[in-house]
Amino acid sequence: MQISLFSSRHDIHGEILVRLEHFYGETLPRRQDALRQLIYMVIADRTAPSVGMAVFDRMISVYPNWARLRDATVNNLEQLFVGLPQKRRKAMMIPEILKAIEDITGELSLDHLADMPSEAAQRWLQALPGVNADVASAVLAFSSLDRPVFAISKQNIHPVRRLELCPPGTPMSAVSRIVTEAAPPQWTARQFAALSRGLGKLSENICTERQPDCARCPLATLCKSQGRSAEIIPFPSKKFKPSHTETVAQGS
Repeated sequence: MQISLFSSRHDIHGEILVRLEHFYGETLPRRQDALRQLIYMVIADRTAPSVGMAVFDRMISVYPNWARLRDATVNNLEQLFVGLPQKRRKAMMIPEILKAIEDITGELSLDHLADMPSEAAQRWLQALPGVNADVASAVLAFSSLDRPVFAISKQNIHPVRRLELCPPGTPMSAVSRIVTEAAPPQWTARQFAALSRGLGKLSENICTERQPDCARCPLATLCKSQGRSAEIIPFPSKKFKPSHTETVAQGS
């Protein structure tokens, strides 16, 4: 059945997107400034988007510009990160990321990435303190950079692996590139963003990590893992090694 429906891997990407948008409705993501998207993704990593957005908004209300956030202390930021996993690590990362960007570019901006090819921009972002492939791909896909890149996350990786959109055992750092290259060459940033968000929604309460509900899944007939809990192989995130000590003066 699956072979007769799909003559190439390009076909299955389009069919998945059609089914997801029929199931959840079509969504057009709001494009944010690239630096804003980066800082939000660091905060929201490994937590629900609603929690991440609430913490981000609270942080911005206290630190309304990037210069003040760059100079914030770890302790002060950590106090704002109520409900976040790894909140101290994130409180260390954010000022370090901003300092690194300013050291390299001379300003607190990611506008220079607009002139870079997507792969080069991805590598540049991943060279920042603690920024992994998940965060970098999301910045390219969902920000004003508007790149045709599949944003991988800890949520949508479950359906990606079960649908075999990447080879078994592919490390997280390579999934975004593999899915992007296998998609139809004419796909736009909107289609990649919609695919990423749609698979993320599917993972929330249908294609869950431990007990996927295949009976309710709109993609069940496309999935070779239908009816069984496919093993999800975890891969470690990029380790964050702060280059500045935490013993800065209190206050910002």
